[in-house]
Amino acid sequence: MFLVLFAVPLAIYSFYELMVTTDQYHSDATIYITRDNTAASPIDLSLLGISTTSGSQDGQTLVTFMLSPEMLQLLENSLKLREHYSNPEIDWWSRLPPHASREDFHDYMMSFITVVEEPTSGLIDIHVRAFSRDFANSVARTLLKEGQQFVDRLNASMTEDKTRYFKQELSNSEHRVREARAKLLAFQRENRLLTADSEAAMISSTISNLNTALISKKGQLEIEKERLNDSSPVIRALRTEIKTLEEQIKTEKDRLSVGTSQTAVSELSAQFAEIKANLEFVELIFKSNLAQLEAARTEATKRLKYLIVVIQPSLADASLYPDRLYNIITAVIILFAAFFIASLMVAIVREHA
Repeated sequence: MFLVLFAVPLAIYSFYELMVTTDQYHSDATIYITRDNTAASPIDLSLLGISTTSGSQDGQTLVTFMLSPEMLQLLENSLKLREHYSNPEIDWWSRLPPHASREDFHDYMMSFITVVEEPTSGLIDIHVRAFSRDFANSVARTLLKEGQQFVDRLNASMTEDKTRYFKQELSNSEHRVREARAKLLAFQRENRLLTADSEAAMISSTISNLNTALISKKGQLEIEKERLNDSSPVIRALRTEIKTLEEQIKTEKDRLSVGTSQTAVSELSAQFAEIKANLEFVELIFKSNLAQLEAARTEATKRLKYLIVVIQPSLADASLYPDRLYNIITAVIILFAAFFIASLMVAIVREHA
């Protein structure tokens, strides 16, 4: 019984453990997730130049991603995990079956890749085991790379969610500003004016100059009447000039007020003021939307996450796995316990036989 239950199994297991089992190498790394709007941290990482945050939701999200089948597929695409862990040179017990399903592959790799967040400090420890020191280091570095890209995607998604509405509103208001400016330019081009105020000022100046000329001609007419008769050519010429000036003044006043064949300047001024007021209004909306977009971006920036590598992936110098001495001692205890229980049961049966 001693040979069957203890000596022989222990000898077989010890031989397999010491002579057959393939050496495994490890690579460890430690990372940390932080934000700009940091709160008080459970631990002081200021000596490492790390700003800390009290929340663990971000860390748990990253841990879940690193242990997900999606991450495993990314590792497979870049490093060929199946090829490494299914190598025929690896011992049978530790080797991945060549045709393992995706679920079995994931379960198998979870014993070689460990990602754990420390609940008190928020530090995320990454532990990778492989049958080559370089490969273990490569897996750990790829985990960090993909983790950083995952955090970047979260940041981009969060920023887009917070600014999408304001970007749309800004685009709409910008389109309205363009339309209002085009309408103002078309109005100025159609009526051949710079501004309605400048046009009114120009007409008023013209009327003032005509009135000055009219007064001068009337004065000259009164002077000529004293020495010439009404049928004199000079008198007739002065009266013609005065009549022409009065008609010009009337025409300019019509342009300024009621208008005749063309639109009056007062009406143009009202239309111009309305178009200009609409342009100023949509420009004000544009500036408001731009300020809101910048405020949303600033708020999103405060919530951005940053992956800090506290400890870079290590490169193993020696094989620490499997722990052969520990495994053999454990086997001795289990086999001895099984031998003791079996012996006790046999003794009980003999006593009652």
